[in-house]
Amino acid sequence: MRKYIIFFLGIFLISCRKEAIPVKTVVPEKKIVIQDKLVNFRWNQIGAKNIQENMTQADELLLVYSIVSIENQQVVQIQQASHYLGKVKQGAIINLKDIPPLSIKLKPGQSLGVQVTLWEVDDYQQVQQLLRQVNQWGGVLQVPVSLLELSSVTNPFGWFMWGLRASGLGMELWSKWDGNDRLGISEMQITWDKVASMNKKGTWKSGPKMLNDYHYDFSYEISVRD
Repeated sequence: MRKYIIFFLGIFLISCRKEAIPVKTVVPEKKIVIQDKLVNFRWNQIGAKNIQENMTQADELLLVYSIVSIENQQVVQIQQASHYLGKVKQGAIINLKDIPPLSIKLKPGQSLGVQVTLWEVDDYQQVQQLLRQVNQWGGVLQVPVSLLELSSVTNPFGWFMWGLRASGLGMELWSKWDGNDRLGISEMQITWDKVASMNKKGTWKSGPKMLNDYHYDFSYEISVRD
């Protein structure tokens, strides 16, 4: 009899047990944090297919280059440097990978600007002191992009010249260098969503009105790390 009582009591307890209500776990949405981009500029090489100086059989060359960050149509940071190549003969291929790279950090939404310029100098010693100042200068400034006239024929010095003006060196540079000494300039602006590692190749050639023809090929690389 006791067994029957225990049996029916067990059935009663099971029938009276409430169905368990599953507990919903609310997982908070992960907030997407956009990281800054660290951009490095590094030279690869430059090749002299045809030099300008026929008398001396060598061009005395200087590279001036800069990378900038652009926000709300203003250049907000610039890093720039120069490198003396010495006297370059026709057919020479110069390895530039040992030149220290330039680095700049882009905040989300900022664009990247790159400018490289090749100069032929008559006397490197005359501009060496100025270039030491150029290489030491860099940092934050506020320059409207509209004033830079990117890739403009009327103002081909672009970011480089604006950087020098901001550091108080522009007039001194104008007094020492003549525009005819600039053999080539290359510049580009890349929006935030398209800033990525790349290899860039280009060519600097003399114009149709130049007395002495020249032809230089160059290459550099951009590496990007979040």
